[in-house]
Amino acid sequence: MSLETIWRDAFDSSIAEIEAKTSTNPVDWRKGGRASKANPDKEDGNWWDENGEKMFLDFVNVWEQSGMQIWETPQGIPGIEIEFNNNFGDVPIKAFADLIAVLPSGELAVIDFKTGNYMPDSSMQLGVYACGMEMTFGVRPTRGFYYSARKVEFIEAPALSRWTVPLMTEMFAQFSRGLEAEIFLPNLGMSCGTCGVRDYCHAVGGQLASIYDPLSQIK
Repeated sequence: MSLETIWRDAFDSSIAEIEAKTSTNPVDWRKGGRASKANPDKEDGNWWDENGEKMFLDFVNVWEQSGMQIWETPQGIPGIEIEFNNNFGDVPIKAFADLIAVLPSGELAVIDFKTGNYMPDSSMQLGVYACGMEMTFGVRPTRGFYYSARKVEFIEAPALSRWTVPLMTEMFAQFSRGLEAEIFLPNLGMSCGTCGVRDYCHAVGGQLASIYDPLSQIK
């Protein structure tokens, strides 16, 4: 089976699965990016159909050149979309790591795939996965990478060792206390454009903010 066929089958099945699960029409789905002369309809389904295939083929090429190998669990399960269910203190956390790989040096690495233009400036997300590996399998990745599908490269995230289990346990405890106290501070940034609750947020002018966001009542 060709790589192009693998892409086509995966793309079509994923669209169909989401359509069935949400009972929505793909035509109505939110479109990413900005409208331009080249892409007047933004990054719609047709855009992703074409560019997604290129991203996939580019990754296969980069992966083959990297010398990395897919790590396997003690049960022989490939380290792809590994699910973690761990208790950080009293806070249960579910997480999914895109990929756990073994570098040519023998080091274990956690990798997260990014298809957008924005790249995180922190390794915190990867740190959660590293802690999940440590708590679930007793081994901890020493390196972390974001793979940029648009730049076609692995970008190493700094200071993965900073995110220890005790540190994440305290941070999740603080997040939990904030939720229990109903403290929801707006965190303005590039992610606001794709945030699922932006319509309820006064900070970004959400249409429903006047109904739900206490900040909208402050004059």
